[in-house]
Amino acid sequence: MNKKNSSPKKQTSRRFENVVALIKREILLQTYKVGDALPREEELATQLNVSRPLVREALTVLKAQGYLEAKRGVGGGTFVKDILQSSKAGELLGDLISMGQMPVADLCNARMIIEPECARAAAMSATPGEIRTFARLLEKTASAPNRAIAIEHASEFHNYIAVCSKNIYFAMNMRAMMKFTQLFINTLVDLDQDIHDDSFHESIFNAIASHSAQDAYERMFIHVAELKREMCKLEEKFREVANSNLRE
Repeated sequence: MNKKNSSPKKQTSRRFENVVALIKREILLQTYKVGDALPREEELATQLNVSRPLVREALTVLKAQGYLEAKRGVGGGTFVKDILQSSKAGELLGDLISMGQMPVADLCNARMIIEPECARAAAMSATPGEIRTFARLLEKTASAPNRAIAIEHASEFHNYIAVCSKNIYFAMNMRAMMKFTQLFINTLVDLDQDIHDDSFHESIFNAIASHSAQDAYERMFIHVAELKREMCKLEEKFREVANSNLRE
């Protein structure tokens, strides 16, 4: 008995998956490096011997996965994104907590393990340039025109500590955790429930700037423990507000 030919729908699906895989391969092999512009859709379609709509769909998927980003205006196009800067993992954490499939305490407990170590490592190796960057982030937080922007700069402070730990795994995980923490705080700020104490940052900065590794560890541990206490207390309120926003 002859095997039936694959349906046109399955063939199109297979071609689409191949296009996604081929473009992703070139990114992973660094044929296209972070910040590079990809060829235009027409050129990619010719190179891959597929239709332009198929290329467009593949690019849309890779943007959603965090490998690419679109820029508009003069010099715009599709560019390779730094996957270390991706917000996808943070969005996933938010979804899991909003759905009640992961408690806030799990996230905070992981953060209490990772972030004090980040602070310790940063204090041990911080350069004068990195210390100046920390100082600028503190100033940005203090002079922010509104609370949402202040929280954004405060998150940058935490992320930069992880970057200065020189541990990429820590930095990736902290970016995801801070993405959710920022969402959590912003959601409740509107309800006059501001749970982040920015003043802790100055003491953490002083410990890092003076290369006091143990002091940096302990101050960060206390800061994250306080934040955990407040976040756990308001977890149900966050979930209620987040789900209410989804229904609107």
